[in-house]
Amino acid sequence: MLDLYVNEGRVPMVDGTLVYMRGFGDRPTAADDPAPSLRLPPHVFLADGTLHASATYPLDAPAPPHGRPAAASGPDAQGLYEVRRGYWASFFPPRTIVAETGARLRLRVHNGLAGVHRLSIPGVLDTGDIAPGASAAVDVPTPPAGTYLLEDPGNAPVERLLGLHGVLVVVPAAQRWRLSEGGTEFERQWLWICQDVDPDWGRRAQAGEHIDPEATPPVPRYFMINDRSGYAALGMSRDARSNEAAHEDTLPSGFPRRVDVRDLSAGGPGTVRSGQLLRCVNTGVVVHQLHFHGNHVWTVRRNGVDFPRDGLLGLVDAEGHVLLQQWEDVVELDPRSRKETLLPLKKPPQVVEPVWAARTEDWHYPMHCHAEPSQTAAGGLYPGGMVAGWVLAGQVSPPHHTYRSQADFASDQPKEDDPLTEFRQRPDRFFERDVFGRRLRFPDGAEHEMWSFESETSGRGFPAPVIRMTENELVHVRVEPSKGPHTIHLHGMEPDPRNDGVGHTSFEVSGSYTYQFRPDAGVPGDPNEGSAGTYFYHCHVNTVLHVQMGMVGPMLVDPVVHPSFPVPAGTRRPFVDGPLYDIATELMLVPYAVDPTWHHLNHAAGLSGEDVGLNRFRAKHFYVLGGHIAQGQPKDRVWVPRQVRANASGYPTLLRVLNLNFIPTRVRFTRAGGEPVRMASLVAHDGRAYRDTVRPGSPLPEDLGNRLVTDRLAFGAAERYDMLLLPPEPGPYEIHVDWFDWVPGAAGLRLLATRTVPLTAV
Repeated sequence: MLDLYVNEGRVPMVDGTLVYMRGFGDRPTAADDPAPSLRLPPHVFLADGTLHASATYPLDAPAPPHGRPAAASGPDAQGLYEVRRGYWASFFPPRTIVAETGARLRLRVHNGLAGVHRLSIPGVLDTGDIAPGASAAVDVPTPPAGTYLLEDPGNAPVERLLGLHGVLVVVPAAQRWRLSEGGTEFERQWLWICQDVDPDWGRRAQAGEHIDPEATPPVPRYFMINDRSGYAALGMSRDARSNEAAHEDTLPSGFPRRVDVRDLSAGGPGTVRSGQLLRCVNTGVVVHQLHFHGNHVWTVRRNGVDFPRDGLLGLVDAEGHVLLQQWEDVVELDPRSRKETLLPLKKPPQVVEPVWAARTEDWHYPMHCHAEPSQTAAGGLYPGGMVAGWVLAGQVSPPHHTYRSQADFASDQPKEDDPLTEFRQRPDRFFERDVFGRRLRFPDGAEHEMWSFESETSGRGFPAPVIRMTENELVHVRVEPSKGPHTIHLHGMEPDPRNDGVGHTSFEVSGSYTYQFRPDAGVPGDPNEGSAGTYFYHCHVNTVLHVQMGMVGPMLVDPVVHPSFPVPAGTRRPFVDGPLYDIATELMLVPYAVDPTWHHLNHAAGLSGEDVGLNRFRAKHFYVLGGHIAQGQPKDRVWVPRQVRANASGYPTLLRVLNLNFIPTRVRFTRAGGEPVRMASLVAHDGRAYRDTVRPGSPLPEDLGNRLVTDRLAFGAAERYDMLLLPPEPGPYEIHVDWFDWVPGAAGLRLLATRTVPLTAV
């Protein structure tokens, strides 16, 4: 029997602030205890009926040093390694219960607080209400293999947000390195418990007040993964044990390998062509958008339901989310949602070959939530919130620089004046960007102070000028900020860290720097190759503020032309073997919202720890930007569509949607009278084509465009979708863009605004 104690106490946040919280601990502690027990250490229930206190599982498997599985011999290419099948144990953070299928969950909960509490795993177990000073026990069989939220559902989401939450991980007893029996195989697994903290709710709960979450919605000021934020989550503190724990249970690390998502078990004897499994659980109250640098991830499951591999079974659900195993660089995670995704740890696909060949040291890449207010702490201290990272292991692992405090980390990122572009080559495409600031008038008549990028010929408008290239071209993007420091992060492109544009993994630019990368070329039918699609670029210095201020621009990658898939004049394909579309009507729509209070701040607002409100994004102005790409962007003004058109016959129109919001968004397609019409045929997401991957090893030169057809699409910050517009006949239609609060209410997402773009099909 595992005993859990409902306790309370004060917990230090990343900036040192003490916040009242509750939690399920392993022993009774008083409210004034200097080290209250609010986080149950990880425990394991085995199928043989035994219970073990252990941070690793399987119990008989060796624990990888510092969380990193050791390298095995390389297969057939320089710099790649074999992955040992079923060998390494995984570390789990506090608040975790691991159970094998066939085990029984025997839990006893003791309520040490003044109010009624409860423990529930929806659909699995429930203690019922537990009176103050009382206890309750449950004894149930484990549910099917998967990831489950453990919580106190009282006055939802109040008790969960105060800290009464955890996670149950159920593992197939006979297939301990798989997500489910016969399911996704992995090298080792990680659990990310995503958490939000509202100190005001904590203060009121400590005072005994009743909190009505609808009357006074939460306003989180701290955001964590596995109870760590900012520099502590990145293993950069002066606390060596905390850093070690972060590397064991939060920061994925491993050697580069081959990955084939058509068959994640392929490989030589005793090896596997897979990656590392990430179980992501949102215990908080805001919608998070987990963005991975360096590699896209392969998402396989949501809330206990496996996504199909077969394109015939893929679909868009009633909310507008795509249900199909797919590559993503941004993973949407709703409150109480659980998603499993595979981090491949493969060679970054846009790295230039001489750079890769010369690599000896670890390459560090960030993971951060692109619902950017979650990157702050206490209204400032960027990046002080929900941030993590992963490491592509090399032969040398130099020690991390460490910091005394989060303020030290936030205000002291590496800055270089004129950094060197290593192994610089002659480019096929060259783009130069400077930084400007000016007031711009928007379609509703409001004027906002904007910062953005300009070229020598673009003028000073918004969004920043489009960057367009073709797969397999060597590309240079030079930033020479007249004000600094700044960087350019090529969002969705995956070069080496030096060319990734992130301060704490490379440097910030105060002089100039030329980013160098090469988009990899697509192969017909192969889901593992190709980078054609929609991306964007933005400044990654004080990103929360600088992206909202307008330091963003679209970036498009066209596919190489394959001899088996010719391209007639006036047409193009969204990916190498994708359907043809009409160049003249190619369309881009960019949802963007403005919180006007942010547009009066200075470039470094919040970096020294002052509360400038960067955890509170309260949009007042809502815009749809963009238009027909072939017509070009206007100079010195905001690019907005007044009237757009689509082809009802001949080659269809391609619509690219780029979400520059920090909040959830939905696009709907209707006739002029408001009747929904299924006219959006989705072909790509986050720069990767939708593919059928159910047949291992078999390239399928076909797209899924005519299968993933919808009248609505729901997506979050920084996501991009490419779709063919297929109006059933000529006539008037409308594209509606809906914005939602990132803190859902009891009835779900709260609608903030809707804007409509008239569309004429001809």
